[in-house]
Amino acid sequence: MKAKKGDTVDHGRSEPVGRGGVLPRPVRRVVRVSTGLLTGRTPVPRHAGSLAALVFFVAVGANAIAVADKGDLVRRAAFQLAGFAVEDIEISGNQETSEIAILQSLGLEGAYSLRGIDVQLARGQLLNLPWVAEADVRKIYPSTLKITLTEREPYALWQQEDGRTLMIEQNGNVIGPLSAPKFRRLPLVLGQGGNFAAAEIGDLLEGWPALSDRVRAYKRVDGRRWDLYLDNGMIVKLPQKQTEAALVRLRGLEESRSILEREIAAVDLRLDDRIAIQLTAEAMEKRQAATEALEKTFKNKGRRL
Repeated sequence: MKAKKGDTVDHGRSEPVGRGGVLPRPVRRVVRVSTGLLTGRTPVPRHAGSLAALVFFVAVGANAIAVADKGDLVRRAAFQLAGFAVEDIEISGNQETSEIAILQSLGLEGAYSLRGIDVQLARGQLLNLPWVAEADVRKIYPSTLKITLTEREPYALWQQEDGRTLMIEQNGNVIGPLSAPKFRRLPLVLGQGGNFAAAEIGDLLEGWPALSDRVRAYKRVDGRRWDLYLDNGMIVKLPQKQTEAALVRLRGLEESRSILEREIAAVDLRLDDRIAIQLTAEAMEKRQAATEALEKTFKNKGRRL
């Protein structure tokens, strides 16, 4: 007899014949294995209990570590057991850059293995520090990271219009704000573009150290020439060209008349054929008083000044 649609044929097991009631093959396999284990028809593999217990304890331990937030300690221990853990960081060449700033810039908090450190990335991060001119990062296996720095050398101080004072290199590049009193001995440069012209300062008064010691500031004027501000308030205005010749004339006046010790506000050396002198306000008052007294004397004598 033929089975009708929807009927089942019993040959020791029952399975739905209709297409809509058949389970997918992977699910049927899982069902058969599970049924066999439960009924005892399928033997239990050896060590299955030990394996299940191990999985259980590993899961419990992982959960405990996650709850206690001790994942970093576990990872560090794993790297140490495996080798190549970062155990020592050697830093050299840093005078103005603190070791704390170096370590913070590298961001090694999560890098426990030398293999996990990108040397080029670390070097780039170090070059972003204000004082660092060159940086060399090397891995020394099994556990040492070696960092060698070359720092910038401050050449002068560049004062901004808002009063801020920046340290600059000889090429004019800015290092950063004035960071320590010991750098106040550096030459002070004023004026726009003064930082890039600062390299001229070393040669400007090389042959006259006594005047160089008295200069308190070098001001760049119109990006072309220098004004020297002396310790007594006097301003020496130098020409754009033939600066050495102008300084020779000034030195001759100093040796013959001690012009730098007089009550003079400014000495103008911008013209080749003359030197213009501007007196201080006090000297002008004295000169005016002396002139009036002289005029009065000549007037009393019936003579014109």
